Amino acid sequence: MTQATHTTPQDYRHNSTKTPDIALVVPNEMARLGLKTMLSAIDMRCLVEADSFDALSNSLDRIPVDVIIMSCTECDLDVHEESLREVAGRGVKVLFLLESAAQHMIARAACLPVDGFLIQSELTGNTLDDAIRRISDGEISMPSTLARELLSQVRDRGTVKSPRPVSLTPREQQVLSLVADGLSNKQIARRLGISEHGAKRHVANVLAKLNSPNRTLAVVTALKEGLLPEQA
Repeated sequence: MTQATHTTPQDYRHNSTKTPDIALVVPNEMARLGLKTMLSAIDMRCLVEADSFDALSNSLDRIPVDVIIMSCTECDLDVHEESLREVAGRGVKVLFLLESAAQHMIARAACLPVDGFLIQSELTGNTLDDAIRRISDGEISMPSTLARELLSQVRDRGTVKSPRPVSLTPREQQVLSLVADGLSNKQIARRLGISEHGAKRHVANVLAKLNSPNRTLAVVTALKEGLLPEQA
């Protein structure tokens, strides 16, 4: 196991408060290097990098970060759940990099206590920047590819609806569909011609009615309840 590497205290104390402080937890060294290059290109700095949560934990006590970008192999998903809950308790956001949009990966990752997802094959500077800023603002980053795959899984399983159907208002139904498409609160507000505060309120109401702590699980629940139209 390698030790986490990080910038000096002098470096991170002078880091701009306008952008979040980033940590990388990525086992593959080349992948970490590529992510650091992307972060630099979008004017965000990686303060800590490690190949595992164990290597990262001591650094987080000394160098607080705002967002952790992580990836792991499929077999390590369950192992990392406890670590993810621990960093969530610190108020740190987690952006999870999925290896692919394969059904089995999404089914397992969707229930992890993380704040957003990106699919590695779709990773660009723009998608990375957008995802980091969304989760930093308290939103959930979820590519439309993920939503479509979740829908496909539910349709293929023929999931039975619960006996207590969720009742959404027409506006909440619109908001749910836009959330499933991966739109941010700001984009939802623009699409519906309402204020961003109004969009946040509608999203919060939808999550509460679906008894879901985040957007990803809300979409999963909505699919199981048949609240989203099937897509081709």
